[in-house]
Amino acid sequence: MDDRASGPGGIDAGSPLAPSAGPEGARSGSEILLLSNQFEASRAPDETFALLLDAPSIVHCVPGAELLGVEPDGAFRGRVSVKLGPVALKFTGTVYITDIDAAAHAAIVRAKGSDLQGRGAANAITRMRVEPAGEGSRVVLESDLQLSGMVAQYGRAQGVIAAVSNQIVADFAKNLQALLAGEETSGGGAREISALSLAWRALRAKTGA
Repeated sequence: MDDRASGPGGIDAGSPLAPSAGPEGARSGSEILLLSNQFEASRAPDETFALLLDAPSIVHCVPGAELLGVEPDGAFRGRVSVKLGPVALKFTGTVYITDIDAAAHAAIVRAKGSDLQGRGAANAITRMRVEPAGEGSRVVLESDLQLSGMVAQYGRAQGVIAAVSNQIVADFAKNLQALLAGEETSGGGAREISALSLAWRALRAKTGA
């Protein structure tokens, strides 16, 4: 396991997510959000955890995600499309899976990427663990997400970011269940998650339409 010192919120000191100290940090224009999600899977923790570590097999379960390649150091290079209101963002970057503890069914996913049009960047550290839940398992995800540049302005609407995160995880869980059942999934590719569509879904749910 990684025994490096951690900063506030469990962020590793010296990592791209560690907040800057003093006035310079206050003027950096970055936004750090804490996100928490969980979902259940129909398989035992051993099998679910092994599948979650197999990024090439599950990337198509993530809405808007594409795997572009695997680097020699084991990093996964990819692209993610997401829409925040009228703004369509396309991030390219890398994902590392580290601190893998097979006995505890836990790992850390470190991702960083930048918008193709230069409007900012996103860095995330996600602590993932898989727990027993009935006859299956529960996947718990706790993330520190840092947005910088113009993207950070959208991040200040934290409710929107959380809603988009929740929808991505919900769709991923649905597609993962389909994959475990040997069914065709509906995620991946160029599909975008739109904050506007999420607001419309919420309104319809409240009105019963």
